[in-house]
Amino acid sequence: MDMPTSAPRAHDPETRLTPAERKLIAQLDETRTRAEVLAELHQYLQVAVEVELATIPIYLYTYYSIQRDKESGEGIDPAQAYANKAGGVIMSVAVEEMLHMSLSANVMHAMGFEPQLYGKAPKSYPAKLPFHNPKGPKGPKGQKGPKRGDKIPLARLGFEQLWRFLEIEYPEQKDATPQSKNWDTIGQLYSYVRCLIHTKFLSDADFQQGAQAKAIQPYNYSPNNVDTVYPTGKFDPWKPAPPSPPPHWADGYPGASGAAVYPSSPDSHAGETELLTIASRNDALLAIDTICDQGEGNPVPGIGPLPTDDPSKHELSHYYKFLTLQAQFDSYTGSGEALPPEPPPPPQQQPAITQDMLDDAGLVVPFPDNPTAKSYPKHLFAIANFCSACFQYMLILTETVYRVPPENQKLFFNEGLHRSMIWVLDKYIRTMREIPVGDKQGHYMGPVFENISLGKRKDSFDELAKYGIKAAEAAQRLAETTDDPKLAHAYNDIAYYAALATGKPADLAPGMQPLVDVRPYWS
Repeated sequence: MDMPTSAPRAHDPETRLTPAERKLIAQLDETRTRAEVLAELHQYLQVAVEVELATIPIYLYTYYSIQRDKESGEGIDPAQAYANKAGGVIMSVAVEEMLHMSLSANVMHAMGFEPQLYGKAPKSYPAKLPFHNPKGPKGPKGQKGPKRGDKIPLARLGFEQLWRFLEIEYPEQKDATPQSKNWDTIGQLYSYVRCLIHTKFLSDADFQQGAQAKAIQPYNYSPNNVDTVYPTGKFDPWKPAPPSPPPHWADGYPGASGAAVYPSSPDSHAGETELLTIASRNDALLAIDTICDQGEGNPVPGIGPLPTDDPSKHELSHYYKFLTLQAQFDSYTGSGEALPPEPPPPPQQQPAITQDMLDDAGLVVPFPDNPTAKSYPKHLFAIANFCSACFQYMLILTETVYRVPPENQKLFFNEGLHRSMIWVLDKYIRTMREIPVGDKQGHYMGPVFENISLGKRKDSFDELAKYGIKAAEAAQRLAETTDDPKLAHAYNDIAYYAALATGKPADLAPGMQPLVDVRPYWS
């Protein structure tokens, strides 16, 4: 959905309690003690962190299966336009899931607890989200597809994988019961957390146990980036950007800025900022509201969620974003009966896309499902392992933010998390997918997100470096022995990115630095 050049800054209203929530709050007030409520709140905030964390590899794996740059702006056809849109939309959701994980972690920090991320992603895929009892959607009738309740795989872009995304983001229905364990929808899990916060046992003081200045700060989050934006269709890449794109173009295709779509809107949050630091009970409730609204849609008390997640109606919820992608597949016809009544599903989107169109154009990389390092040939084992090691170190870096002095947090975030995600892990995965696995199915290497051990947090950078050395050495050997110049280039890039993450400054190009060593913050 297009975002206007100057979107209003109004933010989501605080969600009113439903009758089911008021009933549970009264029951908790009557039957629980303060200690029990605090313990449960701690437990289910950690569950919420792990739920959000579990979705990130799922969305990133599908995102990296998409080739978004096969054609320049003038040559974009319907299949390429769809691939660009799918990539931008999926990444926009992945970015917001990172936001949701950070919001839940900030609430935990405010209560005096340290959020746990390292080693807390699913041990293997396919996986179920923690404590999830998925209720829908079932999948289209009369078609071969996933069964409701199956574990969610790491898989490339396709009609069935989008059903899995809908199962994750399935919207909470009218006055649904708040749930802790065995939850049906993410909204019901957060509804339970909301009820715990609303009990008589908690006050603002309970959310002032961790220094607000040491939480992850709002300036560390941006909803849109180069990976989320996508073009509406063909565009002239040589046309200069105008001050503001006119509504209609009379001189052929628009320039890149005129064709650009930003999937995320600046008013898609409940507090004053998207990434909210917590210092009161109301702050905690606003953080929970943002998480629910962005995933399921802006709530209408007593009716249900809307397809949009912001007051200006410029951004779709996660559920509806994925649904509009699925609605462009030709297989979508006749599948509406498997979807919930609220919000109503969109009609078939045109032009219709088929999996064969995407595959024949080389727009979806043939990744294997649910790869592990051991599932790849032995000579690629170390290359796959370093991908997992980078992912785990990124989680340790996130935990470390809460230990960094406030005046150093922005620098630490940029040199640690931003560099690990954008300049190492992103580039490393894009290079991995150029390496053929050598199996009969013609698969190429997909990213691996295993809970690989980096030892104790204070020693984790040294362990990451060991994995990096092994990956670089393996890649250099392969580069020297292959007769394929393109493949040799890919292996050399693998070695370079491993050094970029862990090497000494003297080993790197001028101006490049390795990732931040977290040892001083954990010793």
